[in-house]
Amino acid sequence: MLGGTTFVGIHLVTSLLRDGWDVTMFNRGRSNPGLFADVTHLRGDRNGDVSALADGRWDVVHDLSSFHPDQVRRSAAHLVGRCDHYVLVSTISTYANLAQPGTTEDAPLAAFDGPVPDEVDGDTYGGLKALCESAVAELFDSRTIVRPTIIAGPHDPTDRFTYWVQRPSTPGLHVAPPLDSPLQYVDARDLADWLVRLGAGRVPGTFNAATVPLPFGDLLQAVADETGIPSQPVVLTDEQREAEQVRPWVDLPLWLPPSDEKMRGMFQVDTSRAVAAGLTTRPLGETVRDTLAWARERGGDLKVGLSAERDAELAARYAPGR
Repeated sequence: MLGGTTFVGIHLVTSLLRDGWDVTMFNRGRSNPGLFADVTHLRGDRNGDVSALADGRWDVVHDLSSFHPDQVRRSAAHLVGRCDHYVLVSTISTYANLAQPGTTEDAPLAAFDGPVPDEVDGDTYGGLKALCESAVAELFDSRTIVRPTIIAGPHDPTDRFTYWVQRPSTPGLHVAPPLDSPLQYVDARDLADWLVRLGAGRVPGTFNAATVPLPFGDLLQAVADETGIPSQPVVLTDEQREAEQVRPWVDLPLWLPPSDEKMRGMFQVDTSRAVAAGLTTRPLGETVRDTLAWARERGGDLKVGLSAERDAELAARYAPGR
């Protein structure tokens, strides 16, 4: 396991141990260092010292921590020829264009016109992940590449999905995106269980990982169903959002306006290949319930979205009939 101490990694190691695997984790030991005390821990940094990988042999390598192709090549120097199968968790951000619904795994990937950037940021993330995929394909004959959409569930460090289960779980009016906007996600636990099966079966190929698309309103209704608190969404017009400087994705997580032509198919990627390879997804209500329980136990402020005060202010101002 390259990585493994945050979010998907926590669920993946849990799933591996549940299925009886002998797990070795390679990471820096900075995030949740006390987790999984009974597994083998190797310390190192994929940006520098990877010598801890110099000995050993593995049935499967699960790679959750590649963000730059140099990281893939650095660790691969010790892993090529010493693992039977390589599973890379990539992202749908590798696609050059998500303008249309139904993007398949064969769509063109993001690329750079000039030199490969050294730094990973919002502009370079997708292209660098695509290069990570290329490096894995070049170096490992037996491999699986998985491109998840938005990942949801307990331990999510981004709070993007968590915002939409925590904020509407408090009574009152709440600002929401257009309720018919498409939404697509994958529960981290479903993703983890599937990754285990892909590795165990040495399943080759590249796969988009997501649920079927659903209207955004279904998520809000699922929160209402699980909490018993009526959903009272207030949908601002384009003019109102612009006037109030309500930003897509930042203030309204998981929502991009139709005017974002390059990304408006982001939540409608084709997942038929993954389903055929055994991806199964749990009911939305279960993801909502467990994410909310974890968020409440964790406490603290949400990292993204409108503040509670700003949300209440805007919802009251623009509620229909007011």
